[in-house]
Amino acid sequence: MQLKRPRCALRSHGQPVDPLDRLDAAPRDDAQHQLLRELAERRLVVEALVVERSSWRHGIGTQLMRAVEDWASARGATLSSVDTYVHSPVSMPFYEQGMGYAQRRVTFQKRLPGR
Repeated sequence: MQLKRPRCALRSHGQPVDPLDRLDAAPRDDAQHQLLRELAERRLVVEALVVERSSWRHGIGTQLMRAVEDWASARGATLSSVDTYVHSPVSMPFYEQGMGYAQRRVTFQKRLPGR
């Protein structure tokens, strides 16, 4: 069975965009000098997954994530990472319990005073 590319209908500034073109992160040339070993691997990097609230709990997010994981795996990706809001009561259980992701790193953020 041939893997079909997942379809995504997104637009940016009125033009169609293909988000899958941005998901594939090639191994870094300087990976041996980095602290994160996974930088030596081909990775799937998911910046966002959005499902309309009225469509929650119907398996759509799971189907989308599995399709893009399959797509990336077929192209040699060995690792998938996703960013989400740590205090989300929806996305944290979705990724950790539903999709099998584990927390790997923490990003700190601080607002700076405006001028």
